[in-house]
Amino acid sequence: MGKMILFAGKEFPAGNDMASGASFQGRKVIATSIALPAEKEGEGENNGEVQKAGGILLVNWNRASALSCRSLALKCENEGGIDEAVLVFDEFYLATKYRDVDNNAQILEELVASYQYLAQELIARFNRQPNRMRKLVFLYKSNYSLADGINSSTVRASGIELSNPLIAAAAGAFQAYAENLAARLAAGANITPILVSCDSQNDLSKRDSSLSVWLCEYMDSIDALKKPLSPKQKVSWVKAGAKNPSGFGILGF
Repeated sequence: MGKMILFAGKEFPAGNDMASGASFQGRKVIATSIALPAEKEGEGENNGEVQKAGGILLVNWNRASALSCRSLALKCENEGGIDEAVLVFDEFYLATKYRDVDNNAQILEELVASYQYLAQELIARFNRQPNRMRKLVFLYKSNYSLADGINSSTVRASGIELSNPLIAAAAGAFQAYAENLAARLAAGANITPILVSCDSQNDLSKRDSSLSVWLCEYMDSIDALKKPLSPKQKVSWVKAGAKNPSGFGILGF
């Protein structure tokens, strides 16, 4: 059976292209889906079940709930356990989705704490099977902020949705957490952290299916390395579209 991969953070159906790209690469795919209000409260008819859409396994994820993060990790384990987990912070998608949200607590719970809760739950389950090699990917698709709009006439003229202060701060938190969690995992052997950045000028930015295909190929190339990645490589951001893991470079934001 092929590898099982989880995509969390760009909820189905918005994340359909990303999931489909991995499926094309022979992965068995699990993707997070937006929970209905009743399901968030534990009352939904399909609450607790893994559903299926076009060959993709869908799991409801209530971002604001630490318990939901634990349940998500458990459901993945019940499906045979995942080999690759991809936590996606698509800043433009989130800036659009949370356009009218001006609630600090909601943003902190749904766009900051949720990724941290889920990462910790996944790591805990990975460590219960230390002989099974896993990958934990933080995929950051950046967006222009309100400050960028002030500083650049080109950005102002583009008419795109800019990240408000709360979204921009959450993006910064995602990057900082990813880097430092990767540093904590860098010396271990059973979990390989991978940090991937994709800015709006990247050719893969508008094509999630192609981005996903590249990511799967990139992870396969890591498996083929004769020598494991060094700790420095594990905490370095890789630009989406990079040809091979031997060419890691530290990227600034």
